[in-house]
Amino acid sequence: MTLLYLMRHGETELNTKGVYYGWTDCGLSEKGVKQAQKVALMLKDIKFDTVISSPLKRAKDTAAIVSKFPPEEIVLDGRLKELNFGSWEGRHYQSIQEWDRENWDLWVNNWKEAAPPGGESFMDMYRRVEESVKEILEKYSGQTLLVVTHQGCLRMIMSILLNLDYDGYWHFTFAHGTYSLLEIKHGLCVVQKIN
Repeated sequence: MTLLYLMRHGETELNTKGVYYGWTDCGLSEKGVKQAQKVALMLKDIKFDTVISSPLKRAKDTAAIVSKFPPEEIVLDGRLKELNFGSWEGRHYQSIQEWDRENWDLWVNNWKEAAPPGGESFMDMYRRVEESVKEILEKYSGQTLLVVTHQGCLRMIMSILLNLDYDGYWHFTFAHGTYSLLEIKHGLCVVQKIN
């Protein structure tokens, strides 16, 4: 049986501003560090065999705090990065609606295939996350894993492991600095805890 601890990184300063910042590499806020420390305390008795993280600082730092693994022992997987928002990075959605209305409407009405200018589509991200999840479960089968990533990736991972269609993405939300636990055995996934 594989035990999969999925965790969303702690809060960042950009979270509090309400802007899109998928590939923008920012660190944890003071609150984000405290969130990670709280989870570290909750999981202090768990012996992780492998820790995997998005390479973005907010996720790497969360993974290091929670697992107590040295940074060089954390497996970084670029496929676990958040959606690339392209030229929308660092902008609030309301300003995008005014500044880039045509592309915004296209993205909202065709959310699976359309991409922000210079960014990636939902399906682009879904394919890379799905590839990562399959590889992780094959390579680290039978281990206790900690995977630290982002809201969008976590929604996709849950949809993939629970065999939901793409719309399943919208049925999950993950608070900053929280973890979920999944048991995977004989190809079946059982959710033990969310958030």
